[in-house]
Amino acid sequence: MNRPDVPQALEKCRDYGLEFNMLETSFFVSRETVIPTAGDGMAMWRERLFVTMARNAGSIVEYFSIPSNRVIELGTQVEI
Repeated sequence: MNRPDVPQALEKCRDYGLEFNMLETSFFVSRETVIPTAGDGMAMWRERLFVTMARNAGSIVEYFSIPSNRVIELGTQVEI
């Protein structure tokens, strides 16, 4: 399975005349925080299990090999 490497892909853009400085480049990523809520729908234990699994999911920054000091995260809360 191929793993995306964003900095490496941006380096290859230099061959096409696209210049950039990695220390001046910012990466914007989104983050969703899942919150269990009482009410109709899934049972509360299932919602809590889903929230735990979502919290334990891998980092998108690590997945795309983005330098963590160049990332700006925009977040939202999602109620289930």
